[in-house]
Amino acid sequence: MRTSRTRSITLCGLAIALLAVGAFITVPLGPVPFTLQTMMLLIVILVLSPGESLAAVGGYLLLGAFGLPIGAGFKGGIAWLLGPTGGFLLGFFVAAVLVAGLRWLLARPMRGGGRPQTLAGSLALSVAAALILMLTNYSCGVLWFSVVTNTDIWTALVACVFPFALPDALKAVAAIACVQPILAALGRAPWTAPQSVAPQPSASDNDR
Repeated sequence: MRTSRTRSITLCGLAIALLAVGAFITVPLGPVPFTLQTMMLLIVILVLSPGESLAAVGGYLLLGAFGLPIGAGFKGGIAWLLGPTGGFLLGFFVAAVLVAGLRWLLARPMRGGGRPQTLAGSLALSVAAALILMLTNYSCGVLWFSVVTNTDIWTALVACVFPFALPDALKAVAAIACVQPILAALGRAPWTAPQSVAPQPSASDNDR
């Protein structure tokens, strides 16, 4: 039990560091910078358990709000969290909650003794999570940007979505390609879970 908890804490710490590194890789594209953070976020919410992913994303936002320079451009503090791009940061956590809920719902049949998830099922979940992340992030980011900067929705879409749609889709593909081997390496790939084997009849049973 203690080993499992220590492993979870370690993975959460590594996930926070991964989100920070993704933010540090920045290409300025106007008011909203291009980063690898959404790619890292997708990996985090698919590799970690739902509880771990929420703790990691929430921990990242809290550390940044307290002033650690872990945002894009090495920014941090309340101004970073509540600034024009703060909606995207809020979208990170909302997307993590939605994907965690989806994973919990899909895991219920397996907890009840159903068949373990296949590789195709894991890939389908990854694609669904990528779509949820992109739509949630864009929605929160555009609405927040529009309110904070006092611009209309179209202007916010031009600044926050149109330049990033194709790169974000490519980052999602790269993240999904990375998730499967990472899950296998950590022993968390659901399609490799041991399946129960039906008991074989003994010789004495055959003689009856």
